Amino acid sequence: MMHRVANWLVWRQNAISWRSVHSPWLFSMLQTMRSPFLREATIEEARKELHADRNAIDSLDLGAGSQWPSGTVADIARSALKRPRHAQAIAGLCKHLGTNQALELGTCLGLTTAYISKNASAVTTIEGNPALEKRARLVWKQLNITNIKSLTGNFDDVIPTLNSQQYDVIFIDGNHRGAALKRYIDLLFPQLSEYGVIICDDIHWSADMEQAWEELISEQRWTLKVDFYEWGLLTANPRLAPEFHCIRF
Repeated sequence: MMHRVANWLVWRQNAISWRSVHSPWLFSMLQTMRSPFLREATIEEARKELHADRNAIDSLDLGAGSQWPSGTVADIARSALKRPRHAQAIAGLCKHLGTNQALELGTCLGLTTAYISKNASAVTTIEGNPALEKRARLVWKQLNITNIKSLTGNFDDVIPTLNSQQYDVIFIDGNHRGAALKRYIDLLFPQLSEYGVIICDDIHWSADMEQAWEELISEQRWTLKVDFYEWGLLTANPRLAPEFHCIRF
């Protein structure tokens, strides 16, 4: 905990306001990500229902941070779901890019998946825990969402089975081990579209994840790199000048 507090203070000292961004492309993207119109009332109603669901779900250890204390749906909803403003920001990013195909690693209870599906033509999502995937599918059925393809299994096993589809957005929200994060990015980079982005969740979750993030942003293949503290963004978009920013969002 002390490590995370100290790291946040360093990040906060280096971070700039989103209003200070000079890149027109990035500024426009941030504006879209902050739009109040991204909120989906039906998804937020589903969030309330998940927070009240006391049914048990078996835990399955698939990576750092993947276990929860008591295993009820409500516990998972409280500890693992992306906060509304962050789920909506990811949806806004998808909207800004005009996303055709999106890929998510780590479905959890499916709310961020649902937000992405509202701003992408199609979403493929992978979840390691079959019980979580089953509960997420109930959420999507309730929301009448039909453009989500759900796969179950270990990421390392499922990723090689994906077809040659090019993804405009790849959201990595699972395992939370630095070596795994870098491995998934290397595996999926050939399937990232020319102007696509990779979102890395919980980049400051541990010293291990921070080290992986530092190594990633030092790679020459990326042009724009953004650290939002809770998550990071990488793109190899050739139209953008090489930049790195810590942004208060």
